[in-house]
Amino acid sequence: MKWARLDYNGTMKQLKRARWVTDKFILLMLGVFPLFVGFEGYNNVTASKFWFFAIATVTWLAAVALLLLLGLARGERYRPRVRPAHLLVGAFLAAGGVSAMASEYGTVCLVGANRFDGYLTTVLYAACFFGVSALAAPRRRYVWALGASSAVCCAIAVLQLFGLDPFWFYPTGTNYYDKYIAYNSAFLGTIGNTGLLSAYLCLAGPLLAAFAALSERRADKVLFLPAALCFGVILACDVDAGLVAVAGCALIAIPVCIQKDKTAKTAGCVSGGITVLGLGALYFWPGKSGTIYEMSQVLHGHLADEFGSHRGQIWKQAWELFREHPWLGGGPGTTGTRFHIQWYSEVRNATANVTNAHNVYLGYLVNIGVVGAGFYVAAVVSSLVTWIKRRKEGALYPALGAAFLCYCIQDFFGLGLSLTAPMMWVIWGLIETAGE
Repeated sequence: MKWARLDYNGTMKQLKRARWVTDKFILLMLGVFPLFVGFEGYNNVTASKFWFFAIATVTWLAAVALLLLLGLARGERYRPRVRPAHLLVGAFLAAGGVSAMASEYGTVCLVGANRFDGYLTTVLYAACFFGVSALAAPRRRYVWALGASSAVCCAIAVLQLFGLDPFWFYPTGTNYYDKYIAYNSAFLGTIGNTGLLSAYLCLAGPLLAAFAALSERRADKVLFLPAALCFGVILACDVDAGLVAVAGCALIAIPVCIQKDKTAKTAGCVSGGITVLGLGALYFWPGKSGTIYEMSQVLHGHLADEFGSHRGQIWKQAWELFREHPWLGGGPGTTGTRFHIQWYSEVRNATANVTNAHNVYLGYLVNIGVVGAGFYVAAVVSSLVTWIKRRKEGALYPALGAAFLCYCIQDFFGLGLSLTAPMMWVIWGLIETAGE
């Protein structure tokens, strides 16, 4: 496979410095960002992580822009390779901008009605993707950085599962088992919400496991340990989205990651057979309750409101909101303003408002319409195709693609917030780089 060469004049000192800064930004986002909870524990973890991400990203972008401008003034010329995913992400970003301008919600579209999920956050996500893909390359140290952060996060989660709170993350006098009683959610590790923790581990676990399996270095086999921790915590925190994502990722990614064509084809046939048998078993499942029963009913075309922790009810209203503005959506980050679902907790004697579609793809349909959501899905598919085409390029590319795939699967049930999404966009950028 041929990749575009750099067009340069001289030693390209400023470009090298820009790449050095980008390298440190990636290490920061994969190794430090996941562990930063803020200074108020879980009480303000969403804002803490968002501002960490925003400040780090803006600082990195400013430094890179300055260095590239200095290089341009000195005659350095750099033309990064433009791939289909870049064009599609750019179109997705443009569609979001048009949606924001057309929306009746004005400035709410910029910052978001809730949880910092507006258009400016999307711009930062896209900047991570474009900047990383243009200035970085997959590196072994990035996998180790994510391995280190996920190991620490999971170790803390394990202590919390034993009823401990060593870093005082929970409200005073409470622990993990006071979930939905003393506070209106379930929190674990250094991410917080267990659904978002599961999303983070869906990114880390497959990356670590695939890289450890494919790498020829003995030292990299150590990464099986944090990978096992990731999968164990996903199982322990009982988030069905994470379990479904890991299972789906395994069925697809294992045949793709196998380097020998004949063995890969055999594994693909086995995975296909398991998938068909699994769907058949689900369809004829005799049970009357539980997650498997709910999945079986969905295959029969029945989506009850209470299915998937009330995702059935949320998705139905989200679809109605999409139908109100199908082309451009209601505006980025406006889901929280437009939703009209409240849940009442008899235990806490309190109500909670639904502010998220609990499905990233459906959320984009609601917020920026079918055009913007279509560009986003097309970009994801384009990068997954790139992953499959480049699956034999060392150990890093197959592992990065497996992580990206697993995260995209859990996005069918996920929140897509800035507590975990920045790491996915960094990984996505690494998939679209020119080479290791």
